Amino acid sequence: IVNIMCHRTFLLSQSRLASVSGRHRHVNLLMTTLGQNTRQSYRKATTNNAKRVTETAAEATPESPTARQLVTHAVKCAIPMIGFGFMDNTIMIHAGHYIDCTLGVKFSLSTLAAAGIGQIFSGIGGVVFGDTLEAVFREASGGTVHKHKLSAAQKLMRSSRIAGLVGGIIGVSFGCTLGLVNLFFVDEQKANMLKLQALEDGQEFEFEVEIDNTINPGLTTVLVRGPDIDGVLASITATLASHGCSIVKLDAGLRGGDGVADTSLHNLLSQTPTTVLEDKFIIRNRATGRAVDNDDLDDLARVILAAAKDPLNAHSLKGQIESLEIENVALAERVLMLQNNLEDRQIKIVKDGDDDKGRE
Repeated sequence: IVNIMCHRTFLLSQSRLASVSGRHRHVNLLMTTLGQNTRQSYRKATTNNAKRVTETAAEATPESPTARQLVTHAVKCAIPMIGFGFMDNTIMIHAGHYIDCTLGVKFSLSTLAAAGIGQIFSGIGGVVFGDTLEAVFREASGGTVHKHKLSAAQKLMRSSRIAGLVGGIIGVSFGCTLGLVNLFFVDEQKANMLKLQALEDGQEFEFEVEIDNTINPGLTTVLVRGPDIDGVLASITATLASHGCSIVKLDAGLRGGDGVADTSLHNLLSQTPTTVLEDKFIIRNRATGRAVDNDDLDDLARVILAAAKDPLNAHSLKGQIESLEIENVALAERVLMLQNNLEDRQIKIVKDGDDDKGRE
């Protein structure tokens, strides 16, 4: 009985050992599998980290752009600026010319002021259509530009920035030069003619002249009131000099501002009084060194009034117009003469008896 019990105990222990050993083999196999997966994951992670480190290092120290890349980058920056420069000059010229012919005539603006206002519209056009033009011109440049494009790190390099700056300067200069072609489609004399016409339409009551020999003893005081028109002061000064008068003192100021009443005839008749200029000349006779004779004051006043109505710039423009009209008449007469001579050569007439006379 004792042997039987020992044998059973031995068999039970062996079965337990076999079960434990099987479990150990399963655990060992599981641990081996997990170890292989862990090693593979670690290798992949290490490889990816190495690639990232390499790429980061490459970005930190990028290669210098080649000459071809720099040229391509300059062209890429120049192409949109060509369109911008052309559009900028086109809008400025046409807008400035329109303003010069409308607001310039109404408010007596100079050509430079009209061009400055036109530049405002040109700038607005650049802001509104700038992105569209850039997209269109870059698309039209084809794949050559994109083929050799720079990386983000290379664009920050000094050589790339200089190439882009030079390309932009060349592009906008070329575009603005192309925009000057619009000058061939603009009548530059139209604004001057409209300003001259506006000056002539209502200037009959615009100016008035006052001459007094009592304000400054021994000298003549001349007051000229009227609108601020370019060339009037120079025209009056030249007229006084041509009539033997020397200017001792000259003052120019506003009348109708700062509480000073404007009693000029034009301002009294106008429904909306405006501020006018008052030029004060203190003159004397160059020959005698004294005031102008009382008998000559009326003639001098009329001469000064005529000079104010016909400023030098308007007089110069009128002279050019008259000269062109004379040239046109001469050319028309010459063309008519050439046409008559040509017709005489194209016609040949032989009358009866001409041969007999020639034979005699």
